[in-house]
Amino acid sequence: MLEYGEVVFSAAGHDKGSFYAVVGAGEDGSPLIADGKRRKLVSPKRKNPKHLRPTGKRVELAGIGSDRALHRALTALCPPGQAD
Repeated sequence: MLEYGEVVFSAAGHDKGSFYAVVGAGEDGSPLIADGKRRKLVSPKRKNPKHLRPTGKRVELAGIGSDRALHRALTALCPPGQAD
């Protein structure tokens, strides 16, 4: 089960190859993900957990107040072009 604040890698879909943070859970229990750039904190994407790969990294979302801060935190942990 994916946890709040966990950094995940999208392995399938149109966003394949991107890193996201788990920012919540949908009504059906599927993770809601955001990256601060394509997917904002106010409108996270519901994603099938089978299509996500955990990276073992975490983002402290309590200290993240904006989409820009989330994007910077993800970029610091998972630079573009890096696929774990």
